[in-house]
Amino acid sequence: MIGAFINAPALRFLSASTSPKETGSAMSSSAAVRIAVVGDVHDDWDLQEDTKALQLLQPDLVLFTGDFGNENVELVRSVAHLEFPKAVILGNHDSWKTQQFSAKRKDGVQLQLECLGEEHVPYRRLDFPTIKLSIVGGRPFSCGGEQIFRKKLLSARYGVQDMDGSAKRIYKAAMGTPKDHLVVLLAHNGPTGLGSELNDICGKDWLFGGGDHGDPDLAQAISLLKETSKFLSPLVVFGHMHKELAHGNGLRKMIVVDADNTIYLNGAIVPRVKSLIDEQGTPNKIVGTLRVFTTVEILDGRVDKIAETWVTVKGDTTALQKEHIMHKRRAPGSVTGQLEVGEDTLEEEMPEKERGGPAEELEEVTVREENPSQDSKDRIHLSSRAQGCATKSTPGL
Repeated sequence: MIGAFINAPALRFLSASTSPKETGSAMSSSAAVRIAVVGDVHDDWDLQEDTKALQLLQPDLVLFTGDFGNENVELVRSVAHLEFPKAVILGNHDSWKTQQFSAKRKDGVQLQLECLGEEHVPYRRLDFPTIKLSIVGGRPFSCGGEQIFRKKLLSARYGVQDMDGSAKRIYKAAMGTPKDHLVVLLAHNGPTGLGSELNDICGKDWLFGGGDHGDPDLAQAISLLKETSKFLSPLVVFGHMHKELAHGNGLRKMIVVDADNTIYLNGAIVPRVKSLIDEQGTPNKIVGTLRVFTTVEILDGRVDKIAETWVTVKGDTTALQKEHIMHKRRAPGSVTGQLEVGEDTLEEEMPEKERGGPAEELEEVTVREENPSQDSKDRIHLSSRAQGCATKSTPGL
């Protein structure tokens, strides 16, 4: 994933410090904020076990990128009962069967919306005053690409007819954000302009030649906000494009940084749950689970650290099993050297004078295991639900 920091996104936005108007946001306090991102769930959610894992991580806010299941209403109801501040955007799987709005019956989409209430954020802003942060939602049910998925449904529920109208709705939702708030954009799929190789963050991995499968309306909305407001958004969070590429073609780049140091983060690590099997006891006995979250630390209004974080849950016992640091803001005056060890990438700090150039680049660093011997007797298996999850081999899966 080092390449994610080499390939700059095609969209280059105006710097927030030079934008002409004052209608955006800025965080002047030094408060630290921790966000836990739950990428595409695909039926891998357990309220009790995920609550235990989140209690260990202690986030200020939990963000869900959608695709809970194929209109899995009961799972979404369980997510709604999670006792952490949260915001949610529904994905294409969450409108798997419902193609248009019906006033005569409560379809799966309607039932999910009733479960989530104000925590579902399509085309709207949800403010969290205690942490001085606002979430702005993108287009729900996105399937990626140039065509609007579930157009009739979007038209009936949100009055959106096309990409231009969708972009304006996202833009309008962000305007009026409290001036002391940071804005985090939450969408099911990422924007266009972040690369077209099959392993790029929104690249078409099911086509030999790749292609950009991002959402043009989200890209347009971000561009509008950068151009017309003093809009400070350090982070755009989404999912949809799974980390494991189709046809065994490797792994996707999960982070891109634009010219203004806005970070585009793909949280779709699928499957997000693995089972722990006791090899020395009863055959195939599940003794616990590993559950993944993408954790984000924001400090002084800037993203300080992002990590793919795996938590072990065994009964009432939880532990940080592995943390892959995807991004770490380094100290001024140094640049990053890289040491490759096996499949992991370790990095070391080197004085700037030894490498030359500005020290403003962002870095990807190490894989670290906490208590590496803790589960030495356990075998990690994919959960049966995850094994049945469709690979994103064609659009919409």
